[in-house]
Amino acid sequence: MINSSEQISRKMSHFGDLIGGVKKVTPTPPPVVEKSTPPVSPAPLIVEGKGVSKQELLKLSKIQLEELGREYGIELDRRISHAKLVVQLKSFIDSKS
Repeated sequence: MINSSEQISRKMSHFGDLIGGVKKVTPTPPPVVEKSTPPVSPAPLIVEGKGVSKQELLKLSKIQLEELGREYGIELDRRISHAKLVVQLKSFIDSKS
């Protein structure tokens, strides 16, 4: 080992640049914040006083079916298929009517 500090400095040249040198840092520009529109309230899933047809239920997503079921007092399991959720909810709504 002729000059171990020289070998270390060559191996750690990048590290030495990070701690030894002062580089001019350019400030980052401030982030651009876009104005967002206020969220629109979703339309009601069903109209009160009107029965729900199976075709209307088939148009809803699983999450919407679950929310509608909660309005009627039933908890649906989203792990089962969409068609089975529709059948469960339709039979529950018909039995309450």
